[in-house]
Amino acid sequence: MYDPESTTFVQRIVLCCVIDLAEDDRTPVDSAAIRETARRLLENTESAPIGSVSEADVTRALNGLVGAELLEEHRSDNRSPVGKGRPTYRLGVDPDDLREKLHEDEEMAALLNYSSR
Repeated sequence: MYDPESTTFVQRIVLCCVIDLAEDDRTPVDSAAIRETARRLLENTESAPIGSVSEADVTRALNGLVGAELLEEHRSDNRSPVGKGRPTYRLGVDPDDLREKLHEDEEMAALLNYSSR
C-alpha cells in the first residue's frame, strides 16, 4: 500500500495525475500524457513547490511506482515504429484510498484540490 515516506515528491505528483486520468476513464495512459497532465496541474496550482517535471523525472517516478506496485505497467505486443512499444500505466491500488492518503500530505493537498475541480 501507499507509504508517503517511501515516495518522492515527483512520484506523488504522478500518482495525482494517474488518479485524475483514471477518474476520466483515460487509463491505461502513457508517460507523455502523464507529463502533460502534470504540467497543467503544476501550472494551475498556486502553491506548487516546483514548477515542472521533466520527461526523465516522470520516467523515474513511473519505474519506482511500478516497483512499489502502486501502478501497473502494460506493454503492447505492437512494436510498430509509431507506438514504439511504449508502456502504458494504470493504478494498481484503489484510487479513493490513494486519494485519501495523498490528501493527508500538506504539499499534495493543493494539487489534489485543484485536480478534483
